[in-house]
Amino acid sequence: MKFAKYITQDQIKQLEYEFLSKDFLIYLTRILLEWIENVEYAEDIIARKNRIINLSSTISGDLIYILESDDMGTYQQAEYDWHDSKFLLIFRRLNTIQFIEFACELLRASYFTIDFLNEALKSEGASFRFVREKGNYTIEVFNIEQIEEADISEEHPNIRLLISRMETSLEKEDYSGVLHSSASVYETMAKDVVGIPTVQDKTLKSFFERYKLDSNLPSQILDFILETYDKRNVTPLAGHGSLQEPTISKDQAIVLAEMTKSIVRIEGKLKRDI
Repeated sequence: MKFAKYITQDQIKQLEYEFLSKDFLIYLTRILLEWIENVEYAEDIIARKNRIINLSSTISGDLIYILESDDMGTYQQAEYDWHDSKFLLIFRRLNTIQFIEFACELLRASYFTIDFLNEALKSEGASFRFVREKGNYTIEVFNIEQIEEADISEEHPNIRLLISRMETSLEKEDYSGVLHSSASVYETMAKDVVGIPTVQDKTLKSFFERYKLDSNLPSQILDFILETYDKRNVTPLAGHGSLQEPTISKDQAIVLAEMTKSIVRIEGKLKRDI
């Protein structure tokens, strides 16, 4: 996003590999939906939904939808059906930067409170939080050390943190560590894409066929992800302790690290839910 209202270009760069899980975005949608529908007249509900859908569309660069009633001020059933379904994608259609811009607009309009959003982000394990300065909303991005301290989930850590560990391993010439972190990135990313509770404590191998169905990545890239994950389990010091010497060269580790970051960026840009 070249022009952002609530987030700086430096912060955009910092959050390049930040993933917000589907479960988190669905939760926010349900909370907002409950508030939107808490009015007496159906016409008020559809007008509220239309405004929020169009705000999400504006931020994502999509077309807005002009809601027009008949001469009696009522709407056809098709209008209600369209808005009901489209509303469920208001968060899931956005990448992380677009989500922040959208959320700040919702905060400004008092659809959410900042304490509620920050508590939800904390539970999500996100590496940023919303702040209000002189009446304006913006974000604070945590540094890697802060994420390390806060991230207690070994099963589902923050992707930005995992990529930082991968880059640190590369700098330290720990090439098996690069492979280990890369495989962990793919597993975490896949869990975010699938977004169902039954896979959250599973290995990537066990739900890979479901991931292939939900991801829009080309088959060649998906095959590369699975190959990388399988290599972690057989490469000395990548998945388990070993007395053998590491078998990954510096050049291989560099390619692996750059491929991992590129795939995360690509997956983040694909609109999986539309």
